[in-house]
Amino acid sequence: MNKEQLPSQEQIEDLCVALLSAQDSVADQIIMDARHDGVRVEVIYMGYVAGAARRLGEMWDNDEVSFMQVTLACGKLYRIIRALRHIVAPAIIQDRDDRPAMFTLVPGETHSLGIEMATDIFRREGWDVDMVLGLDHDTLLEQADTRNYKAIVLVAHSQTMIEPLTRLVLALRISHPLSHLVVAGHILDHHPDISDIVGADAVIKDINTAVARLAEMMKTA
Repeated sequence: MNKEQLPSQEQIEDLCVALLSAQDSVADQIIMDARHDGVRVEVIYMGYVAGAARRLGEMWDNDEVSFMQVTLACGKLYRIIRALRHIVAPAIIQDRDDRPAMFTLVPGETHSLGIEMATDIFRREGWDVDMVLGLDHDTLLEQADTRNYKAIVLVAHSQTMIEPLTRLVLALRISHPLSHLVVAGHILDHHPDISDIVGADAVIKDINTAVARLAEMMKTA
């Protein structure tokens, strides 16, 4: 990555201000201007978008912004990522296996029986599933970076998992822009609209229909 193109801290702060503003187009314009100035797409991802995501996380931790503000800002980041997908897609797809998926517990979640059962079912159906348990946020992301997954299933059960789930979805959007991010687990009993809350692509409600459901999603991956 060209260090000369990396955004300054001031530029990251400006992007965060734009993401937190009521105007939807301000953040988009910052990214469009960077692209117009010749900033490469990987710098947009790992410099601008990832930098803003980290800064928003710090602001959240320090109670400088509310959960709702961060959620709305993340929605704008998702839109930026989706707009760049057509640029990064060819390089990602050419190195991807047929049906790779990652099933992971959200950091802090401890109930693993359901995810172990689901992993076994999917593997019996011929899926190449990596199961990830007990990792913290950063280590989980490092594990995810080892492959180009078509689908990443995030399993959460407790209502207290909304914040770590939201942060995980945002981070995975940056590192895996083409992957389907799917939420599963008993958190759906409390929040049927969890995909809208955290910015995931879909949910899996029933383990009995999970294989067919995920296969249908991946037809568009």
